[in-house]
Amino acid sequence: MAAEPHKPSILTFPPRPEWGSAAHRRAVGEYVRKCREHAGVSRVAAANHIRTSPATYGRLEKGMAPLRQRDIDDLALLYGVHDAAELRRVSELVAEAARPAPWQQYSDMVVSWFRPLLSLEPAAELIHSYEPQLVPGWLQTEEYAQIVTRAGHPLASQAWVDRRCALRKGRFDMFRRAVDPPALLAIMDETVLNRPVGSPGVMFRQIHHLLKLLEQYPYELNLQIAPLSMGAIGAVGHAIVHLRFRHSLLPDAVYLEQCESASYTEYESETKGHQARLVNLSMTAAGEEQTRELLLEALEKYR
Repeated sequence: MAAEPHKPSILTFPPRPEWGSAAHRRAVGEYVRKCREHAGVSRVAAANHIRTSPATYGRLEKGMAPLRQRDIDDLALLYGVHDAAELRRVSELVAEAARPAPWQQYSDMVVSWFRPLLSLEPAAELIHSYEPQLVPGWLQTEEYAQIVTRAGHPLASQAWVDRRCALRKGRFDMFRRAVDPPALLAIMDETVLNRPVGSPGVMFRQIHHLLKLLEQYPYELNLQIAPLSMGAIGAVGHAIVHLRFRHSLLPDAVYLEQCESASYTEYESETKGHQARLVNLSMTAAGEEQTRELLLEALEKYR
């Protein structure tokens, strides 16, 4: 039975384990919010209905709280959702939302401000990023990642560093997916090629790795070099990651990283501004052929 006209529907959001539990939790929360607004129910009334606080209910709608099937069933009844297909699909998504994410085996070393990016990037259609200091984490070699991690955590044990690098390496798996892998458009500042991380051999192998990845994944990966000649346009002092998702129930998000913290926002007024900045960088940065030439030049420098 089709959804009633003008009523919110979640039927177009399929259960996709590879997208991760956070994406399903976020989709259900957004659907619940739309249903509540369509039914004209206040957040306070909704919270009271499932015997929780308005703050906790607000976290449920934002996809930041665990989902309980009993609560979702009670809210569906309150909001007048009776369509069997809708209820069945919500139950499927709630089940997916309960699955542990791959990164959770490293939860003891993942700071809270990094978790939203780790949780939601597998569901992205496009990951658009800018990195002013280092090779983007998804594209780092093991030895490059080891040196970068050790530099940031000089007192950590080698076992801790190894696990941290394993987490970083595992993030690349989403680009190898057979079905709907994210596309990565990464912009890297030119100074990254001139900043030695480890020995010349480490840099040589890292740059060679970038060239091989671009050959192996021509549809999933695109790398641009932002030259110093860009001037003020390239004067962005922090990393930016913009996530665009495949479904309207998942709004665009932006992750901004500083030295010891980061922020993650889904507010359209903020995401559009950062997206425009990334577009400006892409339009001015080196294109595919020029980027390859710059990488080859750097490869010879470290040979």
